[in-house]
Amino acid sequence: MRQELNIPNLTVFVISSSQSSAKEKHTANAIKLMNGPGVHHYWDGGQRVGSAVQPFVQGLDYPAWDFWMLYRPGVTWEPDQAPEPDWWEHQLGSLHRDFAGRRLDAERFAKKAQELAGSG
Repeated sequence: MRQELNIPNLTVFVISSSQSSAKEKHTANAIKLMNGPGVHHYWDGGQRVGSAVQPFVQGLDYPAWDFWMLYRPGVTWEPDQAPEPDWWEHQLGSLHRDFAGRRLDAERFAKKAQELAGSG
């Protein structure tokens, strides 16, 4: 079931990276699936974002990918230094055992987003 978020001023950053042999040209379908005035797409061929958030996932020994992160309003990133997310979920099989409770659940993720924005 598709759920729409009704969160004023929601900003979404979709970072596509080169894990699993992905290339920038492969992002066209993702852009079609997730778009709107507050959605921004970026290509990260050097996996800089995944490397910056890797320390927040205990036991992850490679740059993060297939991660969904939430930050409360006003949080800023410094170059190559990500702030710790307020909530995160993943779609990585390698983390399934240790982080089964963080496996992506769209309804839970939407609820957390609304809570962090103060609209839930």
